[in-house]
Amino acid sequence: MSSPTRPVAPDTTVPAPRQSSDEAPVLVVAARPDATGLAAAQVLADRMGAEATHGGAQGLDAAVRAAAKVIVLDPGGVRARLTRDRAFTAPAAAGARRDLINRLAPYQNRVRWMSRPEQAAA
Repeated sequence: MSSPTRPVAPDTTVPAPRQSSDEAPVLVVAARPDATGLAAAQVLADRMGAEATHGGAQGLDAAVRAAAKVIVLDPGGVRARLTRDRAFTAPAAAGARRDLINRLAPYQNRVRWMSRPEQAAA
C-alpha cells in the first residue's frame, strides 16, 4: 500500500537571495589594511571577476553587506615570503586581523578566510 502524499501549497514561496544590479556577488578583502593588501586582493579579485578592497577601507561594511560572498586573504608571514602567488604576499599584523574579525563578525555566514593558494582552487 502506498502512502498518501500531500500536495505542496501553491502559495509557498522560497525567498531568493537579495541581489540588485549594482551589488558585487563576491568581494575579496585583504586582511592587511593598506595599499599592499589592496594590490594582493586585486590579484585574486581579477581572477574571479570580483571586487577587491582591504580591511581598513572606508565603506567596507557597506561593501560586505552588499556582497553575497566575502573572501578574506590572510596569509601568514612565512607563507607570504615563500609563495609565488601574488594574492598571498601581504600578511596582516595581529591587530589589523583582530579588527577585521570584529568588523566581519555580523556577516560570518558569508565570509571565508583564505591563507594559502591551494584554498583558492577549492
